[in-house]
Amino acid sequence: MTRNYLILFLLLFSSQSFAQYMVKGKVTDSSTGDPIPFASVLLKGTSVGISTDFEGNYSIKARTLTDSIMVSYLGYISAVKALQKDTEQTINFQLKPSDFEMETFVFTAGENPAFEIIRQAVGRKKDFDKRELKAYQTKNYTKIEIDIDHVSEDFSNRKSVQKITAILDSIKQLTNDEGEKILPVFFSETLSKFYFRTNPELRKEVVEKSKVTGVGITDGSTTSQITGSAFQEYNFYKNWLSIVGKEFVSPIADGWKQFYDYDLVDSVLVGNDSCYLLKVYPLREQDLAFTGTIWINKETYGLKQVDLTIPKEANLNFIERIKIQQEMVPTSAGPLIPSKTRVQIKIGQITPKTAGLLAKFYTSADSIQVGEPRPTSFFNQSVILMPDFDEASEEFWKDNRQDILTQEEIAVLKMVDTLKRIPIIRFYSEGLKFFGTGYLPIGKVDIGPWPGFFNYNDIEGVRLGMGFRTNIKFSNKWALSGYAGYGFKDTELKYTAKVTRILDRTHWTSVSLYTQKEIDQVGLEISSLEGNSVFLAASRFGTLRRPYFSRKHQIDFQREFFKGFLMYSDLTYMNFGPLYNFYYLEKGTGDYKSTFETTEAKIGLRYGRDEMILINDNQRESLGPLRWPIFDLSYAKGMDWLGGDISYSKLNFYIYQRLNVGMFGVSRYEFDAGKVFGEVPYPVLKNHLGNETFFYTSAAFNTMNFNEFASDQYASLRYRHYFEGFLLNKVPLLKKLKWRAVANANILFGSVSDKNRANAPTTDPMGSPLETFGRLDPRKPYVELGYGIENIFKFLRVDFFHRMTYLDNPGAKPFAVKISGQIIL
Repeated sequence: MTRNYLILFLLLFSSQSFAQYMVKGKVTDSSTGDPIPFASVLLKGTSVGISTDFEGNYSIKARTLTDSIMVSYLGYISAVKALQKDTEQTINFQLKPSDFEMETFVFTAGENPAFEIIRQAVGRKKDFDKRELKAYQTKNYTKIEIDIDHVSEDFSNRKSVQKITAILDSIKQLTNDEGEKILPVFFSETLSKFYFRTNPELRKEVVEKSKVTGVGITDGSTTSQITGSAFQEYNFYKNWLSIVGKEFVSPIADGWKQFYDYDLVDSVLVGNDSCYLLKVYPLREQDLAFTGTIWINKETYGLKQVDLTIPKEANLNFIERIKIQQEMVPTSAGPLIPSKTRVQIKIGQITPKTAGLLAKFYTSADSIQVGEPRPTSFFNQSVILMPDFDEASEEFWKDNRQDILTQEEIAVLKMVDTLKRIPIIRFYSEGLKFFGTGYLPIGKVDIGPWPGFFNYNDIEGVRLGMGFRTNIKFSNKWALSGYAGYGFKDTELKYTAKVTRILDRTHWTSVSLYTQKEIDQVGLEISSLEGNSVFLAASRFGTLRRPYFSRKHQIDFQREFFKGFLMYSDLTYMNFGPLYNFYYLEKGTGDYKSTFETTEAKIGLRYGRDEMILINDNQRESLGPLRWPIFDLSYAKGMDWLGGDISYSKLNFYIYQRLNVGMFGVSRYEFDAGKVFGEVPYPVLKNHLGNETFFYTSAAFNTMNFNEFASDQYASLRYRHYFEGFLLNKVPLLKKLKWRAVANANILFGSVSDKNRANAPTTDPMGSPLETFGRLDPRKPYVELGYGIENIFKFLRVDFFHRMTYLDNPGAKPFAVKISGQIIL
């Protein structure tokens, strides 16, 4: 009996002696509500502590408790809270961001110890870069939230805004820790499979399920293509990361010492791996570089996790902060793949009377598989939506989310759902879309484009017009569009009409019929300037240059055979009816003629190895190439039968590429070469595009006059370079303005055959002088060089161009200043 009491006493004593306390909780950002991973949580006055996980959670077990618990993390103000003597308790923290100030570190002797760690990490990049894998695939979950924040008092006092807040009074208001209201306007969730292959570098995302709710969102299929993980790729093993269209240098880039300083803070345990913890600092605060913390595996020198920020001092517009948090896991082959990525982009108030914007992106990946690459044909379409992608119950999402929604996110969903039903919100959101796209959706039809509603020029006087196009609600196989305009001076009706049959949306295949009666200008045709809306509008107001009535009928066909390889063809009949004094000499007879008809058959091939393509409604749209150039080769045959008067051939070759040149910025070039075979009137030649407007355009030679030169064989190179902050970031008085230098070089070689010169008379049948075309000397190129400043007052760009050759031509301008408005980050 005594023995039993003794055992019981020992058990009770033991349980009291080894009794554990548990303190758990979550650490979040007070301004965004998002988790803060990797924060240090410590029982104050002890060495007992832990780091928060990727979701900001922590859990500490201790034999004894102190009176308080402390949380600290780089870029935030540390916080301390009191502890109770409870066995288990939950203590949550909301940390306030602090202004980052680069610290000064003094090393007594030798090299900074962090440098050798970075040197080893850079030297072993190939061991861990996922691009070293032949192929891999993952199953991803992505969620995106966009909120309006920093709502100013002036903004809140607007009548339209007060109407919104009055309706939202019944919903729990979302606020940050400082009491500022956050107004959610968009939330999406996407479940997808992501596929990658290295050679050639191709990506594909199959969206299995997607749920999108947002103010002004009417077409879930288009939005769902860009809310998956394909657009949330951040690989720090690249030297440069493309974020919001800018190139940011990685902390483990090959040239790291030119951009960064480092501080070795500690050696810590992350999971089962012992890691070096390093703080990262940009050498120049204006550079597009990161500040923050990185963890490097002590044994392998592979990245374990990162928490990096691009501060507001960087040479960016509107953006106050970009924050990227990422943790990586090794694949079976060794290279690392991000298992979780969180990105925050905070956009400040453009003016004191407006609001700011906060965008949050989260992606988690599991079921990682490494294997042999799938065939290139598998990657034909970059993003594919499964047929039932938008058909899933809330129960399905609860069962299949890789991470559950927080209470705050559930409140966000409710608020967005309420907001998009408010009439004034719908009015403003539709108005913004109308301004941006040119079209106003009304049911199954879009009305527009608004730039065609009103025009004024010397031929038509006041011109009024209206058009429409059907959208995907009408049909995903048929697309109809039309436009009609009337000039009150020439009393002529102009019109266009088009019907398109989409035969295959996977291997994009379509056939179209098109008819048009319109006023065009030689060398300034609407069809070639549709992507330059400001320049096109400016060139069609006032005095028209060599205008003509174009009556056109066309049938065209296109098909994408495999990833990036598109074949297109068309058959076009066109009537040229000049509205200015024009004549040419007919081949064979030598008679004067002022009108002509052409019947032209064209076939072309386009190849973009890594071009990103989206299917927007019933249109195929390019997001441009990632790395490789886009090639376009076409051949056209003009036939003097089927209504045509002229026989000729045209051959054209075009290349476009975007080049990242590291610390020096980004370049873009366009090479265009071609030849016209046969004797033709000069409107059929290549009429090189000049620019007599005040507006800059990359499509034209900006010191060349309209219709100054035409060629039947030519080759041109237009090169544009954006220095970003490379030059002006180093000038003390200018770097605070965040101006950015730009440069241009445009070169053109061309010539005209003797036969085509001969069929262009200098006088009409009555002996009056005719406007003719200028000719380039094949041994003397047209050259113009330019330089300029962009980002003036965040919206303005000014370019200065010097014309280097053909300065003796009538009306030649040796120097030109062009302006343009832009919204760039």
